[in-house]
Amino acid sequence: MNWQAIAQEILDNGYIAGVRSLCDDEQYEVGDECRPSYEWDLENDCSTYYTTGELAGGTCATIVDTSYFETDDSVAELAARLQEVAKTNQAYGGKRQAIIVGHRVNNDGLFDPDEVRIVDATVLAIIE
Repeated sequence: MNWQAIAQEILDNGYIAGVRSLCDDEQYEVGDECRPSYEWDLENDCSTYYTTGELAGGTCATIVDTSYFETDDSVAELAARLQEVAKTNQAYGGKRQAIIVGHRVNNDGLFDPDEVRIVDATVLAIIE
């Protein structure tokens, strides 16, 4: 995987980026539009897929911070961040992960500080 090229594309396009652990039925390819995620049912401690069907208003992922850089080499720094977030995100399970991007977020109902809900998210890369 060319992490530098992915980082460059994110920066060139001003994307909001996240890493998503894909469900078994999400067989996305690069360029595919992601389906909206379901909310989390706090009362029943499960996805609303199994209870109310309420959608989250975007596709949920672990955010990749692109708001600041500590060095002059933002591409290398972002590539390293992408790899770190992908490694951390493995805790959410799933056999495959995707880097998803978009230009808008929906912050309504967020309770996880590392979560981002990207509206009209697109798959930029598949991590296997």
